Amino acid sequence: MRLRRLLVQRLKTRLAYRGDVFAGLLSAALLGVVGPVFLLSLFANVPHLRGWTGPEVLFIWGYADTVAGLFYVVFAGLYDLNRRYILTGELDRLLIRPVDAYLQLLIDNLAFEELPVVALGGLVMALAVSWGLVLPGPWRLALLPIWLVGSLATLGGITTAVACLGFHLQHRGTAVGLVLQLTTFTRYPLDLFGRPLQALLTFGLPFGFAGFYGAAFFLPENDFAVVGALVPVVGVAALGGGYAAFRLGLRRYASAP
Repeated sequence: MRLRRLLVQRLKTRLAYRGDVFAGLLSAALLGVVGPVFLLSLFANVPHLRGWTGPEVLFIWGYADTVAGLFYVVFAGLYDLNRRYILTGELDRLLIRPVDAYLQLLIDNLAFEELPVVALGGLVMALAVSWGLVLPGPWRLALLPIWLVGSLATLGGITTAVACLGFHLQHRGTAVGLVLQLTTFTRYPLDLFGRPLQALLTFGLPFGFAGFYGAAFFLPENDFAVVGALVPVVGVAALGGGYAAFRLGLRRYASAP
């Protein structure tokens, strides 16, 4: 009940500035179109990239874009955790409420204007199918929502752990934006890049499970589908680790003077 009230309050707050919301929706939609248009132009002249066809790469892009859109809707608050909440003491407000502070952080900063990116990602995946991509059987396709949530949990969990460095380092900067730049590579087949980068995005900061590997699970026969089957497991582990990092950070937190 308390959680629902917080969600309703956040929605009312955002709708109080409808012009800003509309501008955000339009901006997100326009920016999201650039990538698919680039890929369509590229594969109009190039038959494949290292064995990956145009529809396959387009599906990977759409999958990763959907996850990224969901991330910015749900986890946008991680950008402000250090500067707004930790250093200024605003985290105190979350700690005195009878709702988990981490959930409040996310709900306080829900970014509904990023929903067009989610919708566009779904449309791009559908476009890949209409372009000739043959997906596996219906049973696997029915798992797509679960895999998207698993990928979202992976991206959110890793980013939470990075954002929580602010509890320990006590500086005004944040590494969240810099680290998230790595997700750009997960919109393409990872075997297009060097082995060190592949290893980083698989084992170091496993953003690959928030994009390429998740999409590979739904593509025709490929060497990465087995790894893609681990997306829900990696998602649970990443989000659990991120939440543990947040709880650990709270022990170090001291309210601003």
